[in-house]
Amino acid sequence: MYVISACLCGVNCKYNGKNNFDESCAKLFRQGKAILVCPEQLGGLCTPRTPTELQNLSSNILNGKGNAITSDGINVTNQFIKGAYETLKIAKDIGATKAILKENSPSCGVNNVYDGTFQGNKIEGMGITAYLLEKEGIEVFSEEDLEPNRDKLIYLDEYSKLKKHKRKILKLKNENEEEFGTLNLTDNLGEFSDLPEKVQDNVKKLMISLAEDLMGFTDIDEIAEATGLSIEEVMEIKNDNK
Repeated sequence: MYVISACLCGVNCKYNGKNNFDESCAKLFRQGKAILVCPEQLGGLCTPRTPTELQNLSSNILNGKGNAITSDGINVTNQFIKGAYETLKIAKDIGATKAILKENSPSCGVNNVYDGTFQGNKIEGMGITAYLLEKEGIEVFSEEDLEPNRDKLIYLDEYSKLKKHKRKILKLKNENEEEFGTLNLTDNLGEFSDLPEKVQDNVKKLMISLAEDLMGFTDIDEIAEATGLSIEEVMEIKNDNK
């Protein structure tokens, strides 16, 4: 089960009253595999609301050594911390093991947040909710972790249909599946080796999770073929997550 930032599924709960719709996230929700959360609303903030940025690392803020401040100088640290813990409670109640959160958000940023100057500058770091979830053992990803390989997600449906077609046709176990051809999900995909190592790891983990949870693949070789990873990479990542 996933916890997903509600704005990624079309809920108008971001600070400006709009959303950040992402079809892949919405599909997980429609299939009953995700619960939607907005930490800032759970913390008691309204929508729309004044933009907020963090004045210290999330780890420090959770330990009382920093604040979340709005662009007009209001301290909303308590609301952000309350929202983070409310989200954690929901995640634990439903047995969620993964979260897909909105990048750059002071609550949900996974790889980056704004630097606290309200000048549009981003720095490496995590939002308060994202940090707390990860600290408590929940794997966190951002919607941007999908971007380098989004074409693979688009083709996962086609891959699944092709596998079902093959299984329907192949009535004899000794028939060679390769004669029907295979769908190469890595065609026309750019390399993402220039991305930070943490982002690369997130991409790989999320692709495996979606292959399993979205498409229902269970065999290592199927997951590897669907994601474009090697069997060894899939096994290593799954073993690391145990």
